[in-house]
Amino acid sequence: MEIGKATSIYQTQELKGTKETYYKETQKVDYSKYSADDLMQIPFEEAKVNQESIDKRYQELADDGNIKARHAVGLLALKGALNFSENNSIDKAYYETLQSTPKENLGLVTIEFQMNFQGFVKNGEITPSFMKDERSGNGTYLLNKNQATNVDFDAFINSAISSFEKNLTKAKSSNAENSVQNQYQGIVDFYKTFQDNFNKATKEPYYI
Repeated sequence: MEIGKATSIYQTQELKGTKETYYKETQKVDYSKYSADDLMQIPFEEAKVNQESIDKRYQELADDGNIKARHAVGLLALKGALNFSENNSIDKAYYETLQSTPKENLGLVTIEFQMNFQGFVKNGEITPSFMKDERSGNGTYLLNKNQATNVDFDAFINSAISSFEKNLTKAKSSNAENSVQNQYQGIVDFYKTFQDNFNKATKEPYYI
């Protein structure tokens, strides 16, 4: 389907620049014909405004049996990224990085990011998730919005890239299985994309 077809309904949303505050009109979109793949392509600003409508369309697709496991994981991850912290630059960068991540890797990088971030906030240590004792399915590794906001995010991303590049180098030098090397490479690529997106987001006006 063609993305971006909108009704004539608008919402006014405030943007705050470095030196001034200004406004932008955001279109209210009709999602009734969107597929799960279409929902995963919605831009951050649009998704932020229309989350309720997106959730409604997701539920319609789920009720009709049109949500695959990879879509469920991806859309849940994107929803969490929208309000991950109180810092819009972090949230936008996280959301857009997930959008560019191969769907088959979304579950891995989402858990990896959240657990790595928790490790950095708590004690500065960033290690692969499978090496962490606290890994579980109950979400105990998640941070609250205040914790996620009050951190040197540049330092975190740099530390994550450095840590996983070392893991990747060790995996290659020890002739580890290709699946292990590919896993580390995917995580390195994720954080480098995250860094690029975060740097761009911090230079843009942000929505409140």
